[in-house]
Amino acid sequence: MGAMPPPERTSSGSPISSRRRLSCALTCGWLLACLAGACPYYFSGVLPTFTDALFESVSGFSCTGATLIEDIEGVDGPIVLWRSMTQWLGGMGIILFFVAVLPLLGFGGVELFKAEVAGPQKDKITPRVRDTAKKLWLIYLSLTVLLFVLLLESGMGAFDGLNHALTTVSSGGFSSRNNGIASFDNAVLEFILAIFMLLAAVNFTLLYRFIVQRDYAVFSDTELTWYMGALGVACLSASLMLYFGPAPSLQDALRYGFFSVASSISSTGFYSAPHISPPSFLQLLIVLLIVMGGMSGSTAGGVKCIRLVAALKQLVKQLRQVVHPSAVMTIKANEQPIPESIVNAIWGLIFLFFLVFSIAAGILTIEGYDLVTASSAAFASLSNVGPSLSQLSPGASYAEFSLVSKLTLAACMLLGRLEFFTVLVLLTPAYWRR
Repeated sequence: MGAMPPPERTSSGSPISSRRRLSCALTCGWLLACLAGACPYYFSGVLPTFTDALFESVSGFSCTGATLIEDIEGVDGPIVLWRSMTQWLGGMGIILFFVAVLPLLGFGGVELFKAEVAGPQKDKITPRVRDTAKKLWLIYLSLTVLLFVLLLESGMGAFDGLNHALTTVSSGGFSSRNNGIASFDNAVLEFILAIFMLLAAVNFTLLYRFIVQRDYAVFSDTELTWYMGALGVACLSASLMLYFGPAPSLQDALRYGFFSVASSISSTGFYSAPHISPPSFLQLLIVLLIVMGGMSGSTAGGVKCIRLVAALKQLVKQLRQVVHPSAVMTIKANEQPIPESIVNAIWGLIFLFFLVFSIAAGILTIEGYDLVTASSAAFASLSNVGPSLSQLSPGASYAEFSLVSKLTLAACMLLGRLEFFTVLVLLTPAYWRR
């Protein structure tokens, strides 16, 4: 926080360059948190170099779940708990955590909240952002406590339960076991985790409106409708693929299909079936779910559901205008038109996603990794999902990667979590001009 510049003002006393300061504050806040979070790994000797410690910290605060620790069960409990805490803190955002403090320093709380909770529309719970932040954190904390209690009731130990509660609600995916959720082989436990992964991928303002305000109108929300529809189709498809493929029974197909979909769409990255090799079509489905991610204003990664909905509607609009060039058409969400500028920004973000993905995969390829491994690792890092689909089987370590590759992947995690524009705008010459 001390690295952030004081707000500049014009002679009339009004703030200037607010977007530049906010981008700098948001990026610096995450970087400082990641640097501080790396210290426990490095000074405890769990990871041999500060670069490795920084990678683990960035993976934690960005809720990615990629790890360099190959034997987490051999690590001291406090370090394992700190590792899970980084994901829990990163889940709702370090900047959102300080949203009640930043206004005291002269920064715009409302603007910071808008920068952190990404989506075409920002559903504000209360007029004051500090009150909004407190209410969102209350929902976040309540879900964590409830999940912890349910995990204890399902047979998980207290330490494992605490760690997995922290990393599930945050859509992080770190585990206190080497084989992750597969170590427990508990269908009830997997079902509970899957439900909370899906809840974590829902817009937290909608959760607040439903749980606290008893507002049932949330079920007509455009993004929630598409999210639930995609979830239903994906669960049915995954279960059928497993049933007619490697799953030994219908029960196993439903169990592992539902868990895989929940883990993918929420970008958590948990894995529960090491003995079942997913068929190619299921892997493709998982990739599509990871790209989509959860809802805006959730802890999930990915492009976000509402963005893909808006892009799809824009595509349909363009096709219709080919047939009816004189027709006036608008793109709507929740019965409100989406401004053209936001649609353009969505397409820009999608383009940036694949551009950065190509550059990162290219760097890893130059470093000597095959195209599948390079592409898979870059894609998993950008999407903040952690485990990749190549030789890095779910739960495996990224320790084999070179120094340059680790830094590249860490940068991808940060870019994916901060929505690309927030960080990349700092690299443009126009940003530094008054």
